[in-house]
Amino acid sequence: MIFFDFSVEAIGHVLYFLKISNHFLWPVFIPVEFALLARIYQSEFKKMAIGRFIPIVTILFTTYVIADSLMAPADDLSAIPHFAEGVLILLLVMCYYYKNLNSLIETRLEYQPMFWLSTGLFIYFSANSVIFIFSNYIQMLSLRFFNLIWFTHAIFNMLLYIFYTLTVCLIPKKLNYNI
Repeated sequence: MIFFDFSVEAIGHVLYFLKISNHFLWPVFIPVEFALLARIYQSEFKKMAIGRFIPIVTILFTTYVIADSLMAPADDLSAIPHFAEGVLILLLVMCYYYKNLNSLIETRLEYQPMFWLSTGLFIYFSANSVIFIFSNYIQMLSLRFFNLIWFTHAIFNMLLYIFYTLTVCLIPKKLNYNI
């Protein structure tokens, strides 16, 4: 997932500097990112009822993003799929926190990769969901404020990558994650 994320970011920046619209990447990026994150949580919730619904939600969400991108005007970037992804990811994160608080099996959460992944996703999507939903409105108000908001988004993006790094570093070598 990290390599996919990095690849899309790199392609998006190259296209931006070449002054080519990178908007066509987002209808691909959003459902793939969600599917990969949902797959991680599905393996975490395999013994719970929510684990059985994750593939269905992933298919429905992917269908929605594709339909939204097909109905959007040419070269227009809808913020609603990003916002919807954020809400869905936050629901998965909340389910993870609830599971851990309910069971209290994990006494040393700071050594659990899923804790750091969930914390990073919680911080990133709770902040950026607001940015995604209001970005078009903010752009109409002030271009300077709009650029400041996207600078803030970049900071949250870097923070997310720090949490991804913590997650990867904490995965025990003896475990074989098939994600």
